[in-house]
Amino acid sequence: MSIAFQLRIELRDFKPAIYRDVLVDPATPLPKLHKLIQAAMGWDDEHMHGFAVPLKNERYYRVQASRRFEKPSAVSWGERANNEARFKLQDIMAKPKDKLLYLYDFGDDWEHVITLKAVVDTELALPYLLKAQQGCPPEDCGGPPGAEYWASVWHDTSHPERDIALQMFGENEPGWLDFEALQKAVNKLQPKLRRVK
Repeated sequence: MSIAFQLRIELRDFKPAIYRDVLVDPATPLPKLHKLIQAAMGWDDEHMHGFAVPLKNERYYRVQASRRFEKPSAVSWGERANNEARFKLQDIMAKPKDKLLYLYDFGDDWEHVITLKAVVDTELALPYLLKAQQGCPPEDCGGPPGAEYWASVWHDTSHPERDIALQMFGENEPGWLDFEALQKAVNKLQPKLRRVK
């Protein structure tokens, strides 16, 4: 048995909600948590990202640099954030209802709210995807407003830009989810068992 954090990772500004429930080792370094979020959500990991500890309903860009965790960058606006590589999940979350923000793509601004739902004992290999609802929008579509626009275009067969929407979403309806593919991507992050000779 090992201790795990049960997290709810929810993409902000969407109804119905787009979320993932995962089990993760509390000692997971933030760069590995980033990889888990990418795998569980189904993102392509082609853009910058950052973490932040919010006060109440604070949005990412409102969080002071002292409560943000990012990859060090040569380009910096204002005060520098903490180096994410120096922190583990358990350093910034400890008890149920603790929250963490994860921003992916500083442009489209896909803001995720991560909530610690429970601290549990598990025999499952970690990380582990428990549940998923709704597929993520296509990347580079203009953030939540763009996703809403292109989803409406996808549903409008007479819209002049429907071909573009079809290229973005593919043949599957916006919100379509392949749970098995996400679970497989998350399982690839589990440590490989060493063979004893």
